[in-house]
Amino acid sequence: MEINLQEKETLNPDGSKRESLGEGSSSDNSLESGQSAPPNRDSWDNKFQYLMAALGFAVGLGNIWRFPYLCKKNGGGAFLIPYFIMLVVLGYPLYYLELALGQKIRKGTIGVWSHINPYLGGIGFASNIISLLIGLYYTMILGWAFFYFFNSFSSPLPWSSCPMETIANVTSEVLECKLSSPTSYFWYRQTLDISDSIESGIGLNWRMVLVLILSWFLVFLGIVKGIKSSGKVMYFATSFPYMVLTAFFIRGVTLEGAIDGVEYMFNPNMTRLMDATVWREAATQIFFSLGLGYGTIIAYSSYNEPKNNCMRDAIFIASANCLTSLFACITVFTILGFKAKQSFLSCVEDNQLLLDGMLHNLTFNASGSVAEMNATMLSSDEIVHSISAESLFNLTTDLKPCSIAQELDQDVQGTGLAFIAFAEAVLKFPLPNLWSFMFFSMLVSIGISSEFGILQTVVTTALDSGVKVAKWKITGGMCLGLCMLGMMFTARNGSYMLDIFDGYAATLGLATICLFEVVAVSYVYGVNRFKEDLKEMVGTTPGYYFVISWSITSPLALVTILASSIYQLCTTSLTYKAWNPVTAEKDELPYPAWTVFLIIFLLLASSLCIPLVAILYKKGIFKPKNFGITTHESEITAVTESTFPLTDKI
Repeated sequence: MEINLQEKETLNPDGSKRESLGEGSSSDNSLESGQSAPPNRDSWDNKFQYLMAALGFAVGLGNIWRFPYLCKKNGGGAFLIPYFIMLVVLGYPLYYLELALGQKIRKGTIGVWSHINPYLGGIGFASNIISLLIGLYYTMILGWAFFYFFNSFSSPLPWSSCPMETIANVTSEVLECKLSSPTSYFWYRQTLDISDSIESGIGLNWRMVLVLILSWFLVFLGIVKGIKSSGKVMYFATSFPYMVLTAFFIRGVTLEGAIDGVEYMFNPNMTRLMDATVWREAATQIFFSLGLGYGTIIAYSSYNEPKNNCMRDAIFIASANCLTSLFACITVFTILGFKAKQSFLSCVEDNQLLLDGMLHNLTFNASGSVAEMNATMLSSDEIVHSISAESLFNLTTDLKPCSIAQELDQDVQGTGLAFIAFAEAVLKFPLPNLWSFMFFSMLVSIGISSEFGILQTVVTTALDSGVKVAKWKITGGMCLGLCMLGMMFTARNGSYMLDIFDGYAATLGLATICLFEVVAVSYVYGVNRFKEDLKEMVGTTPGYYFVISWSITSPLALVTILASSIYQLCTTSLTYKAWNPVTAEKDELPYPAWTVFLIIFLLLASSLCIPLVAILYKKGIFKPKNFGITTHESEITAVTESTFPLTDKI
């Protein structure tokens, strides 16, 4: 690809001459950093391919199972108010900022921040650490989806009934399954073979080992040929989940109880808006859902043409992602409403059978959400004289309360929503194998597209560092190393370990990274200079909304999120829920001491990179030139006077 560079002479703050490079073509990787771009840098085949890849990364498993849970937990429809406010305060501005930086500088995340100021190179390293930690456990979730996907070809579905066991010549259902449910038993026992605590059950589960290896192999194949290969995979991986969600939505709204589920979701509890936790979780969801701080947005946009309208892309992708969350939430609650209705009717039927054994003219009224005993046909005296006191006592204690709202109130989130609630719901569909196949293949598609994006950050960084190693070896080594480390999640206590990584690996890291990003652009590089860069690149100057967001509202929101998160971590006891095979319920247990050290490491691993790299650069150990940046310590200047402009306009 031809490179068209125009040399211009500018001055450093000390008055010496500095050679800078003007606007280049799509191959111009470093712009004014003083280094020409690698002529063989990849680029997207077309704009649609890029949008599919970016949307595929943004739309992840969190849209399917985390957002519905948060909506239900935090006031139903009322949660949408802080959610969309945080989209405006954080989502649009930060997404646009990362897109613009990657597209203009055309480097990975370490190169971008080292280009602005070498002392900020640690932001890029922090993003890479976050991507590695999340990619490490995310592939295990992908493996779980594969396991259910393969079992969808079994007829009947293996989680449709409890297995039988023979004890003392008596054959009956396995007690653990009977006490819980076939879907819960299949998940906890036949899939995870879960231990009763995080300190026991260190033996590997060979089924999970196989699906983990398969998942990493497919991730390797998708990434190894670069963004062109993974971009083409995204055509299917991004569009297919939308087709499946649409099919589930159409099917869901026709089911009995769907309206109850949707009403439950949108029924606003406005009092929850007074709780600061609701606002923090809304901001955090925007954060995780859009993938801010991972470095993937920067990496993907670095393969764009320099004149691409990234502002329009940012608004489109962020809006599409949030609307997808809303659409998925409605779809999920139609299914959960159907499931709750079926459980309600089953409860009524069980109670009626109990009544039939004692009183034939006593029935349950199942016309409403709550089943009530209809005893109008008998007076209290007649009831007392018709059955014994003992039978009457047993009757009142054995009857179960039946309520759709009570069924929907049950906390089902994350893996429980996908692998228990949805797995149970499809059993009641016609052609359950088909619906199971569609649902879990959708999870596989979403998981693969998100994993491509997460790990692309690391691959792009390695390539930009100029290492003399073939790309397939870099990708293969990364996937192999993460696969070996990920074997910890295949152990019987592996799901407990995964919960630790999922809960703490990015809790503080992403907010810290984004705070440093927006402060670096607004106050180190200078927001006014950034406006001029965007005008030259996009063709229009960012309005007051973006400028005020970058300068004031976004930093304040991020500081608030960090303070709230730290406060919650310091005031909440570190406990986890362990599966008890005897009671078939979850017991809350304290984390052992060694896991507390692991949690502290995960919380600080990425954030500490920022000051550490600054110290290493000061001591001459970290060298930005390894990432295509040429500079000298004497050129580092004060606030808003960076000597590394994105354009040659000073």
